[in-house]
Amino acid sequence: MAGDWIKMRTDLFTHPKVVRIASALKADRLRTVGGLMSVWCLFDAHSTDGHLEGYDLGTVDELIGWQGFSAAMKTVGWLDENPEGLALPEFDKHNGQSAKRRAQDSDRKRAGRLSASDADKNGTREEKRREELTTTTPNGVVVDSDSADDLLGAAGGNKQPKAACPHQQIIALYHELLPTCPTVGEWTAARAQQLRTRWNEDPKRQNLDYWRRFFAYVGQSAFLTGRVPSRDGRKAFCADLEWICKLANFTKIREGKYHEEATA
Repeated sequence: MAGDWIKMRTDLFTHPKVVRIASALKADRLRTVGGLMSVWCLFDAHSTDGHLEGYDLGTVDELIGWQGFSAAMKTVGWLDENPEGLALPEFDKHNGQSAKRRAQDSDRKRAGRLSASDADKNGTREEKRREELTTTTPNGVVVDSDSADDLLGAAGGNKQPKAACPHQQIIALYHELLPTCPTVGEWTAARAQQLRTRWNEDPKRQNLDYWRRFFAYVGQSAFLTGRVPSRDGRKAFCADLEWICKLANFTKIREGKYHEEATA
């Protein structure tokens, strides 16, 4: 897991690229730096190599609540977009475990005063901390400390257990409840990321009963299930699981935008 802090340079508020972003968006530099921190924290929380598969500029804008911000970051070279998703240039210098290890090593070298007995105490505390991370997820799956790191999320500075996303079980429910929708073929990393993100966004989604009810609700929409003929004679639209799991589409479905009456 990426961890709970990132590095920020002390002169960031006066950095020329910050000034350019603020100018392009007609925003003050304080808000601009806040936007940058939000994007960097997003990558730090969900990426180990600076890449977010399945994300696009619009997705990031929605997650941080600022339309056009990610495009401004891309313009100054602080964000890259590719067919697989998004990437942060030079991520390993500022984010992720490698950067944090270098910072921690530097701190240890500067201190240089840690006694052998203190080191033993620290090691014991670390072992105890990792033993405490062994946990049981809400689905009843026991995970060891290494796996627990990947299933824990920060909430108010404290670690809270997070259930692993059961991709195949959700796919099975999709096929069972939406038989007229396209069958899932290859479950790519980008598609898995989309579903995992929707699963993790809200604790109430972290159980299969929610997805059973959600797919049943999707099935009530004639448009989403291909029961509305196309006006130009082409094949009627029919939503697949990848389309359903995209943030904008998922939100509109929950809001009842594709139903005659919102009943979810």
